[in-house]
Amino acid sequence: MKNLVLFLIIFPVICHPQYFSGEITYQIEILPKSDTVDVKDIIDMKHGTQAKYVITSKKYKSTYFKNNEYNYSYTYDDKTKRMYDDYRDKPYVTFRDSQKGNFEYFGSNVYKDSIINVLGHDCYMVVTKSEYGTSRTYYSDDIRVNYSDFEGHQAGNWYNKLKEVNGAIALKTITEYDTYYEIQEAVKIVERNVDDNDFELPKKPVAAAFSALDSRAEMMQPTPEQIQCYQEKVSKVSSKDGEKYICYMSFLLLKDGTIGYIEPYEKDDSGFYLVASDIIQNCGFQFQPGIINGQQVDSQVYFPVEFIK
Repeated sequence: MKNLVLFLIIFPVICHPQYFSGEITYQIEILPKSDTVDVKDIIDMKHGTQAKYVITSKKYKSTYFKNNEYNYSYTYDDKTKRMYDDYRDKPYVTFRDSQKGNFEYFGSNVYKDSIINVLGHDCYMVVTKSEYGTSRTYYSDDIRVNYSDFEGHQAGNWYNKLKEVNGAIALKTITEYDTYYEIQEAVKIVERNVDDNDFELPKKPVAAAFSALDSRAEMMQPTPEQIQCYQEKVSKVSSKDGEKYICYMSFLLLKDGTIGYIEPYEKDDSGFYLVASDIIQNCGFQFQPGIINGQQVDSQVYFPVEFIK
């Protein structure tokens, strides 16, 4: 009887799955398909060459480093169902709705007999096809989370991916693009207690990304004076004959209509972005704030300004 009681006490502990909580460090490598591909240009477009992934029940955070310096992170919060994006050079944080898918997924196949070893963990392969290309991802049953903790997480097709592999976390991914391969492989796995401090956001304003809005911010009907201001500033720096060039600017639009943190999506050599910034600041355009659940919110806005280059 004593042995039976002991067995009944221990049995639930044995049967309870051991879910991973901790940190995984990945190294990211670019392999060109030909000598004409500039690897540096590709790396410059990426978030980083190293990533640290912290995950526990209902929360995770991916942090990317470039040249050993922090560059970008995204953090998932289950309470709000939001993903918070922070860029090193941006003065504010934006959030997305994790319940909204953000790319087209074509399908996947699991190959349990395709085995490699990553850091001592035997891994099987899943081949996935999406609009971004074809990926071969390797998972180990040793490193997994409770996939039901992330139910409804459609961004990145995350919940469906987890469910397909019973909550396993990717230890190596090879993604094929038109001109290169990207390899992301775990180089360090640390199982540890993870707490709320691991998911703290930086002390910056937080605004909705345009993709999170039910109704996006819109420019109010401009006055003749505002149109004239725009045209005069553009014509001063545009060529008489040339090709159309669109300079995309972004800014933070507060729910009271105030504009702040104006910056170019890309700085052009002609300095058009400086004129575009001047237009937004000084031509008096007004914008209707974005809306989520019927409420106006602080939001990120992209604004195009057309020049002749």
